[in-house]
Amino acid sequence: MKCLLFTAVFSLLFASFAFAKTDEINIVPKPQTVKPGVGDFTFSKKTKIVALGENERHIASILNEMLQRYFGLKLQITHKPQKENAIIFVAMDAVLKSDSSYGVRVDPDLIRIAGSEIGLFYGVQTFIQLLPIEFRKEVKISAIEIIDGARFPYRGMHLDVGRHFMPVDFVKKYIDLMSQYKFNYFHWHLTEDQGWRIEIKKYPKLTEVGSKRPETVKEKNLQPYIGDGVPHEGFYTQEQIRDVVAYAKARYITVIPEIELPGHSSAALAAYPELGCKQDYKYKVQTTWGIFKEVYCPTEKTFQFLEDVLTEVIGLFPDSPYIHIGGDEVLKDMWKESPEVASLMARENLKDVNEVQSYFVRRMEKFINSKGKKIIGWDEILEGGLAPNATVMSWRGIKGGIEAAKAHHDVIMTPTDSVYFDYGQGDPAYEPINIGGYVTTEKVYNFDPVPKELNADEAKYIIGGQGNVWTEYMQTPDKVEYMAFPRMIALSEALWSRPEDKNFADFTKRLAAQFPRLDKQNVNYRIPEPAGLKNMVLGATDKAIIELKPPIDSAKMYYTLDGTTPNENSRVYAGPIDIDIKQNARVDLKTVTVLLSGRKISVYSATLLRRDYLPPVELADKRPGVTYGFVVPGTDEGLEPRLTSGETKTVGIQQFAKSVDLKRPFAVTFDGYINVPVDGIYEFQAESTWDDTILVGGEKLIDFAGTKDRSFNSAVVPLKAGLQKISLRYNNRGGDPLFRVRWGIKGQGLRVISGGELVH
Repeated sequence: MKCLLFTAVFSLLFASFAFAKTDEINIVPKPQTVKPGVGDFTFSKKTKIVALGENERHIASILNEMLQRYFGLKLQITHKPQKENAIIFVAMDAVLKSDSSYGVRVDPDLIRIAGSEIGLFYGVQTFIQLLPIEFRKEVKISAIEIIDGARFPYRGMHLDVGRHFMPVDFVKKYIDLMSQYKFNYFHWHLTEDQGWRIEIKKYPKLTEVGSKRPETVKEKNLQPYIGDGVPHEGFYTQEQIRDVVAYAKARYITVIPEIELPGHSSAALAAYPELGCKQDYKYKVQTTWGIFKEVYCPTEKTFQFLEDVLTEVIGLFPDSPYIHIGGDEVLKDMWKESPEVASLMARENLKDVNEVQSYFVRRMEKFINSKGKKIIGWDEILEGGLAPNATVMSWRGIKGGIEAAKAHHDVIMTPTDSVYFDYGQGDPAYEPINIGGYVTTEKVYNFDPVPKELNADEAKYIIGGQGNVWTEYMQTPDKVEYMAFPRMIALSEALWSRPEDKNFADFTKRLAAQFPRLDKQNVNYRIPEPAGLKNMVLGATDKAIIELKPPIDSAKMYYTLDGTTPNENSRVYAGPIDIDIKQNARVDLKTVTVLLSGRKISVYSATLLRRDYLPPVELADKRPGVTYGFVVPGTDEGLEPRLTSGETKTVGIQQFAKSVDLKRPFAVTFDGYINVPVDGIYEFQAESTWDDTILVGGEKLIDFAGTKDRSFNSAVVPLKAGLQKISLRYNNRGGDPLFRVRWGIKGQGLRVISGGELVH
């Protein structure tokens, strides 16, 4: 409604506008209306900025700072009216207040930017995108009229500095990039099991002890994992916190601190073990990733500690309406064994430990509310009953967000499968190590925070969305940038622009224009795969003609077909590639793109198979899980052979550990049907200490027998959607067993096969 009002007022303020045919406008996020005009404005160092009021002068100084940084240009700011060669700021706070709506109008004589104070700022960000990346003395800006405004009031990005500390300079750069694409909330994840990163004056051990871990170690049989054995530490002083908060405020970004409770608190408990439920327990700053049982004990001492901490935190973040209290992944084992918790449950009439968590969150919310702030928590705070005024950040899918919105609580949607930027974004064989999963730029772009399950009244409680950057596998700023960009740019449009204005093909064109800008800012973004590079099943055809398009027109592509890694000495892509493939054969087309700057991107590949898809099968009666057979042979020590069979919902060998010694020889088989979601080429990977065989559709894919490397093997097969028969065979000859099978669409990340996705 406000944007419609702004459009009317904006049109009345300025003279009629002559329209021309649509030109190439590459603004991200995409504005609501873009109307190219006739003629050009000549922009140069002689151009003046007209700023009458205090707000206009403030925005004018921001524009000058950006011009200085990007182009080495500083313009004169004046309060005198100009008839030509000027940029005029028009404040409309009386009409729009703090609304994000703005207008930019370029005529041959003048440029006008109108809006509230924050709208003027967004107008400046759009204006900067109208300028070329490089110019010396002057540049022609095509006449244009842009009227725009944000779809959601909350447009957030998150950064975890608990797992790996990030320096202040990078945090500021991250904030600059957020403001460039019109994000307005920075969620700063400051405390974790692996590190406490914010100075608290009253409790100095939080940083003296809690900010330091002796090393990062690799857990046995856990992949992927980074275990470098190097000590890691770092924290922000209160002076640095204030500096970052002020820096963000100047860019119209609100910083939301997250202080995790009651879980993810190992680092704090290492500093102050009396806050835990076990006084004789040796708490430590965790050196591995995961979820840990060490949690705050809900005692008066703990609540006093947290109130003291949050009092200092609230003082450092005066402009944030929110304090994020975490509330996720709380293991309650220690609570179940604690006399203090049992006493609390009896005193407060709490039925179970889920209600203990709810009590914990409600108590902290009451304190935070008393300080004039609201809480945000991950969707686990719904367990045991939601705190009265809490905002829910829904990360385990959208279900928690739907539940909270139906209960009339504000919701920020941040589901793992759409906006977790620690997830993989390409073939894991060539991408940097990451937590797994598969979230492409296109998937981020198509993210809509408003679920279809909500009616119009309920949908009003979806206040926006957020992208999350968890840094278990990102030790350095350049790795954060690689994982965040360009997915963060796609999210900016998903949260800013109207659904009816979105088109991924159009976005891809505009995104390509952003890359030179990111190059100039020294951002280590991931360059997208070449268009046309995709897995193919050729069937009876013996030839494929592959036509590729580089992600950046000026870039040069090299490729190989023989399985080797391409480089600058490989064949240069100059046009469609003819590939001959024999029956039942496989060809991997691998490409690498090199920019004019010399920067080389990751290897991207596609698998081509000439063979038929394996057809699915129909099962009249389906039951979850698989059938199994488990055999232990007799031994010279007189142990009798054993043979057992049955049904199980778990594909794994540890389930048999209670009945037999798994270090002795044994064999196990699992048979069932796996549900293939879509037609495609699927990859199966196996890790094994001894003999391992995988059959799909009766076809033997992997057989470790006779191989030298018994630790890893993989194969691909084209599968039609539906149920496909799968058989797993493992023969252990003694010692510690290892048996793990992963599967997934080739190039899109793999996951461990679980009994829950199988039927028999």
